[in-house]
Amino acid sequence: MRRGSVAIMLLLLCAGLSAPLISPHDPHKQVLRLAFEGPTLSSPLGRDELGRDVLSRVLYGIRTSMLIGFTVVAVSLLIGVLLGGLTGYAGGYADHLFSRVIDVMMAFPGMLLSIGIAGVMGPSTVNVVIALCVSGWVGYARYTRGMVMSLRQRDFILSARASGKSSIRIVLTDILPNVLEPLLVEASLGIGVAIISEASLSFLGLSSPTTPSLGRMLAEAISVMNVSPWMVLFPGLTLTIMVLSFNDIGEAVRKRYER
Repeated sequence: MRRGSVAIMLLLLCAGLSAPLISPHDPHKQVLRLAFEGPTLSSPLGRDELGRDVLSRVLYGIRTSMLIGFTVVAVSLLIGVLLGGLTGYAGGYADHLFSRVIDVMMAFPGMLLSIGIAGVMGPSTVNVVIALCVSGWVGYARYTRGMVMSLRQRDFILSARASGKSSIRIVLTDILPNVLEPLLVEASLGIGVAIISEASLSFLGLSSPTTPSLGRMLAEAISVMNVSPWMVLFPGLTLTIMVLSFNDIGEAVRKRYER
């Protein structure tokens, strides 16, 4: 299953990256006379209520989900590692204040916080990324802080401190390499969460209306699923396979780390 998940993930990644090259039609082009047309040779996955090609929109939706998923995890990981690492190493008042900030942030359900932020900022792809990062960095920061606090009294850290290294240099060169592997495990699990979160925000209409998204496709199709089931089936199946593949890969990475 692990190899199958990796193969599926790579296939979807390639499909998303090459969407402009392999899409049979313009995902935005409306052909109203072909609205609700079922699967045909020219449109293998059918067309939607505006006559747009579903296959082309699914390919661009994969591209959007992948881009946002990886971006959110990368930005959240960077913010969380830097803040958690520096405050965990510094300790004292800064660490106490930071731990209270983390407690407050974790008191809010992450998805509800993202919905609120995206709703206030308005529908756009950039705002979706910002909204997901605002709640996404907290877990990485908390994990990094705990790891750093357990490492900062080790002999090799005390030796580096005695040699005159600055705190930032010690965190970047001596501590972070020792917490990188478990953080990558957390990040591999976080990609699937970021993708499904993006789809949820898109489903609620909080993503860019001009950017094809699997979540927005599902929202548009939910009212006509009895007439055109392919409009729900293919985006939903693609999203499910994508998330399950990333979750399976993340679980495999976690089990390998725990050995």
